[in-house]
Amino acid sequence: MKLKELLNDPQYEAAVHKDGPMLILAGAGSGKTRVITYRIANLIANNEVKPENILAVTFTNRAAAEMRQRITKVVGQKAAKDIWMSTFHSLGAKLLRRHAERLGYTKAFSIFDEDDRERLTKECMHEAKITEKEMKPYAIIKNISDSKNRLFNAVEAEAVAKTYEEKLTARVYKIYEERLMKNNAMDFDDLILQAVRLLDENPDLLEQYAEKFRYIMIDEYQDINNSQYTLVSLLAEKYKNLCVVGDDDQSIYRFRGADITNILGFEEDYPKAKVIRLEQNYRSTKNILLAAYSVIKNNKDRKDKAIWTDAAAGALITFYYADDEILEAEFIAKEVIRLRDIDPNQLKDIAIFYRTNAQSRVIEDKFRRANIWYKLIGGLSFYGRLEIKDMLAYLKIISNPHDMISLKRIINVPPREISETTYKKLQTYTFENDVTFFEAMENIEKFEDLKPMAKNAVKKFYNIIKNLNAKKESIPLSDLLKELIAEINYLSYWQNDSSPKASDRVENVKELVSAIAQFEKENPGTKLEDFLNQVTLMTDFDKWDKDDNRVTLMTMHSAKGLEFETVFIAGMDDTLIPHKNCVEEPGGIEEERRLCYVGITRARKKLFLLSAFSRSQFGSKKLSTISRFMDEIPQEVLEHKGRIPAKQLQEKLDDYHNEKNNGPVLAELEAEPEYMEAPFKIGDKVRHTKLGDGMVLKVERYGDDVKVTVAFKTSGRKELSMKYAKLKKL
Repeated sequence: MKLKELLNDPQYEAAVHKDGPMLILAGAGSGKTRVITYRIANLIANNEVKPENILAVTFTNRAAAEMRQRITKVVGQKAAKDIWMSTFHSLGAKLLRRHAERLGYTKAFSIFDEDDRERLTKECMHEAKITEKEMKPYAIIKNISDSKNRLFNAVEAEAVAKTYEEKLTARVYKIYEERLMKNNAMDFDDLILQAVRLLDENPDLLEQYAEKFRYIMIDEYQDINNSQYTLVSLLAEKYKNLCVVGDDDQSIYRFRGADITNILGFEEDYPKAKVIRLEQNYRSTKNILLAAYSVIKNNKDRKDKAIWTDAAAGALITFYYADDEILEAEFIAKEVIRLRDIDPNQLKDIAIFYRTNAQSRVIEDKFRRANIWYKLIGGLSFYGRLEIKDMLAYLKIISNPHDMISLKRIINVPPREISETTYKKLQTYTFENDVTFFEAMENIEKFEDLKPMAKNAVKKFYNIIKNLNAKKESIPLSDLLKELIAEINYLSYWQNDSSPKASDRVENVKELVSAIAQFEKENPGTKLEDFLNQVTLMTDFDKWDKDDNRVTLMTMHSAKGLEFETVFIAGMDDTLIPHKNCVEEPGGIEEERRLCYVGITRARKKLFLLSAFSRSQFGSKKLSTISRFMDEIPQEVLEHKGRIPAKQLQEKLDDYHNEKNNGPVLAELEAEPEYMEAPFKIGDKVRHTKLGDGMVLKVERYGDDVKVTVAFKTSGRKELSMKYAKLKKL
């Protein structure tokens, strides 16, 4: 390999490094995947490192597959196949599938997805006598996830619980942990937590894998959480040949537990670490990079680096200021149509980003009316459809008959005379006799209070699962699924259904058979658990097809790792980017600025930034403010279109006062609505006839009205219209 010719100087330095820790700070579009690929190839080809001694971890299955394809081209299929290359969760699952018995599980344990976790949490809340009024299930799920990220089991979480919500969570967590064990199941967080526990409690296994993984590479290191950090540290402790690649400026997953201090503190963890900065960008134009750097440089908690490019300045960045979100979406649609008319095949090179999923509705409406083909990342996926979830639930219990959550979903689907009462009696028997649900069904004849019809239905269902469980190792997975579908008459169930979606559901089930057949073809010797792993651990990013000629709609968080010729970022408002919920959080603004930076740097040639004067919320219009991040972008890289922002309006007004002949400016000013003057300022004390005394927190224009936010002593925070509130200044 002529690495000197293939790589720039910093890339080459990183690729030829062999022993010892190394931190590669890879700016956006700086060719980090190329560096990782050639470093692995160099270790194998020029340093005689065995492929099986290399572990490479990234955050998406797609990224892992892409890396493997690139490495295969350089070192050949056999060598590439022997490298452990996966996501963190796939790594944990692989370790646990091999050694689950050491933790009291079987190797066929189920992996609960988000739906499964929510169902189980609600069951545990019911048992703990906690209502959804006291605490929402999603809040408990998040708190349990946070505890697992901190490597706390239920007992440890209870010991550190202080607040009312933490104590409620601890009660649920204890039951949740017991139920997971009873179901022979793990959730996503367990795949890391239990892998850490496995290595921590079994020194022989830790020695085995530390010896095996002599060279470890972690991509997107800025996004790892505490439990992932611990897993990596355990495996790398022996040889310390740990190479991490990341960009602190692109750390945007704090809400998932990602901790930016892991990358910022790498040199403290490994004082002898080599640090290499990849700052040359091969993706974007100078104007786009200048805008991105001008935003991100305002963050204080970051490594000092500046991305640059040899590319041309390129087109100016268009800032479009719309009257509302409808006109914002209309502008996007018109621009997409203009680009489509130039080249009908370039729709796949266009992306629309937004901060929240709710923003997509208006854009989708406009696209449908304009007949613009688009794909929505983050919407309902193939594997999220009802009929596919049913089939996967069946496959889960064929693999793991202990899985009561999957059992409950399909025990009477299609209808088979197993009522809710029968299910509850089986469940009670399970807990009272400390047996599995499957064993309870096996003993159905002992249930004296059940009618023969119910017993026969349970027996028939039990025998179907038992027989297919016995065959799962000996017949192809696609045949296993076909036999299941035939045994339960699932296609007939939908063919006899009169709902509009019934025929689609039949076709989707057939497509699942094809998907399993394809999976078997690509992975010879695969097991049912392998397929369930792949489906359960799939992310939105893995479903994105770069060759599908449709415009991509996605949140800015989902856009990480992608790039497009043309990018639109909708909602550059101060309540969306940065999001209003993050503004007052410690580090919140810096994370939102990093998110803005990620969005900007996805664009190769052309970038559109859009804001709106007002947006609809709960059926009424509310005024917006242009994102503060727009003020950080130099004016020389921007072109302005649409409505005149207030700041520029004031400049025009000043010009009008100073110049006699300024007709066009006067016309623009007259087009603006007349605003009510605000009689209050922030900090004023006011009185309301019904709400009592309070203090003014915010004063905003709202069409021809003024909206005042007041913190009342007894009524809390309220937003009031000056036209109707009749506030009195004290």
